[in-house]
Amino acid sequence: MSGGDNEGRELLRLLAGPWLTEAVVTAVRLGVIDRLGDGPETPAETAEGLSLSPEPLARLLRLLTAAGVLGEEGGRYALTEMGEFLHSDHPASMRALALLYSSDFFTRAWRGLADAVRTGEPAFPAVHRQGIYPYLADHPDDEKLFDAGMAAGSTFATGLPAAYDFGAAKKVVDVGGGDGTLLAAVLRANPHLHGVLYERGPALHGARRRLAPHLAEGRCELVEGDFMRDIPGDGDVYILCRVLHNWDDEACHLLLANCRAAMGAASRLLVVERVIPDGRHPLLTLAFDVHMMVMTSGRERTASEYESLLRPVGLTTDTIADLAAEMRLLVARPR
Repeated sequence: MSGGDNEGRELLRLLAGPWLTEAVVTAVRLGVIDRLGDGPETPAETAEGLSLSPEPLARLLRLLTAAGVLGEEGGRYALTEMGEFLHSDHPASMRALALLYSSDFFTRAWRGLADAVRTGEPAFPAVHRQGIYPYLADHPDDEKLFDAGMAAGSTFATGLPAAYDFGAAKKVVDVGGGDGTLLAAVLRANPHLHGVLYERGPALHGARRRLAPHLAEGRCELVEGDFMRDIPGDGDVYILCRVLHNWDDEACHLLLANCRAAMGAASRLLVVERVIPDGRHPLLTLAFDVHMMVMTSGRERTASEYESLLRPVGLTTDTIADLAAEMRLLVARPR
């Protein structure tokens, strides 16, 4: 086996990935990102404002500039367009995701990947001695971090109103819709719609805040329940956003059967997931596939694998469209 300097350099960049993640998260935690969002500063100015040591900070800023998070001109540093996504006030802020992905309970689970590959069982329960959702119920601080990260992740799917025509629909039901970020985007873009957020009780607390304007207008309702038992009926459009990838095929069949039972003949089911394109290997999507192997019994699936889940319960794929960040919209209809 032989290789050139470029291949070795690229491998080193890959292996140094955890260092870069920690550098980014450190800048977030120390307040550097939010401060530089207010305008360019020298390392000395930022260090004085945040009570940091100037020389180590300058070295950190230099690394983040090489990584594309910051830009530098005349010795002054500012956020790049990419870095702005880490700012607390960005409308699609990924700050909470950065904190979640670097959290101890996430990184410890990933250290169980080797056992997951050996045994075929998810790593999280083996490392933490319980599944992720029971764990979160027992660790409220981690649950708060997780919910915030999931809400931040939902911003990738807010392109859904532009990707799907809700014009003929009257009622949309977001099944397992978390804090309502996606449903809020759909309702804002479609003033004629009535929305239903169907979730477990603890998740509805954040949804009340997120959906408060629509609740006050009477355009939205929150319904507590378990989608593995049943799903509210009378919806014209049902949404499953980043839900199916958390579950194995058996659980997905049950959930999809419940969706089909709630749907009418003209209803549509919108599946928002990182659907793996047949014959292609997108890095981000496949990284999330392994992440599912670490955290849950679920997986990312190809379009044909989703069709295999849909058909036995009386559904079939209608169309597939691309969204941001390798997310895709699969529209299913009754067969």
